Amino acid sequence: MPQTALTGYLKELRFENTERRKKETCKLLITMQADRTYILESGYDTHFSKCILAAIATLTPEQLYSPITLQPQPGTTDESVLFCRVWVGSELVMASYNEQVDWREISKQAMSVTKAANEMAF
Repeated sequence: MPQTALTGYLKELRFENTERRKKETCKLLITMQADRTYILESGYDTHFSKCILAAIATLTPEQLYSPITLQPQPGTTDESVLFCRVWVGSELVMASYNEQVDWREISKQAMSVTKAANEMAF
């Protein structure tokens, strides 16, 4: 995808076990509905995944009812590390994390908010 960001509706966050390079691994699958459906795949423990999960977990279903923008961001000291900025409209979602974060709980919250947003009817 040549674009520098993806704007659309977050439809689903889910984890899937898969095999990569002959090893069992877990991936985060992010389904976005934009001009078409996109499924982004990232290692469950990468900074990219952690940025998205931490940000989405802080949002309300009402905020996710609107389009969001995912903007990949290379690391400042190590460009092989990829982070992700999450925008709701023109507002950057600020969500920091550290090694003490309970990722299982953050993931559950992010998936719960996403599911609730997709079940809303106005």
